[in-house]
Amino acid sequence: MESLDLSGLLDLAGEMPEYLELTGALRDNQASTAEVLDAAKPYLVAALYGALARPVVVVTALPEGARRFAEQLVAWCPAADVRLFPEPDALPYERVAADSSGELDRIQVLSALVSPAGGAPPPLVVVSVNGLVQRLPLWDDFAGCFHRIEVGMEIEPWQLFERWQSSGYRVESLVEVPGTVSRRGGIADVFPPTSQLPARIEFFGNTIDSIRLFDPATQRSMGDVQSMDVGPATELLAPLRAEPFELTAIVGSVDLSGCNPD
Repeated sequence: MESLDLSGLLDLAGEMPEYLELTGALRDNQASTAEVLDAAKPYLVAALYGALARPVVVVTALPEGARRFAEQLVAWCPAADVRLFPEPDALPYERVAADSSGELDRIQVLSALVSPAGGAPPPLVVVSVNGLVQRLPLWDDFAGCFHRIEVGMEIEPWQLFERWQSSGYRVESLVEVPGTVSRRGGIADVFPPTSQLPARIEFFGNTIDSIRLFDPATQRSMGDVQSMDVGPATELLAPLRAEPFELTAIVGSVDLSGCNPD
């Protein structure tokens, strides 16, 4: 059996007047609607995504529907372009351990929307209503955490390390998972959530002398790079970036005698 020519099938949509009208309205940022059979929705979304060449967000009613729709889109789009934005397992104030893999997926999707990797296509994001309505960090706060480190850059190691900690990175003795950092003298390790491998940064005084990617399992070097982009490691940036304040000035006017000490 011959394999399907997916690019040819997607090109067929361009011959339909209704499709041309829909893409024209979307390019002009105008609201538009279309009635489509459920079975044809992944095909239509993939065609629109290819034609518009811009980030596309698909919203489904239920989380299960989002996962199923993302799987169907992979048949029409490169798997690397399709990103599922999962709903959080718990709200920030709930005493429930969050799923680290789900949180990592959300950060990676937000990072792709804010600061796509060089040369990478815009993301095609699938999210449920529950995942969409959760409070997200402000664009300026999230985008402001992105920075590039380069060989030859002049920066004090402690300043770089503090910046990573304020962006949600956890300090560990060894960097093995995304979102962690470590420091030993003039060497700093960082594992950005958007990177496949962590980086080992060696300083000569306040100058970055080298940046080496390494295997987190063996801690062995995998090769040198000239630069690396580092983004935030958490969604909860507002508390981390807020100015300090005097707690007593707030508590002094509130009666806390009836509060549960736990």
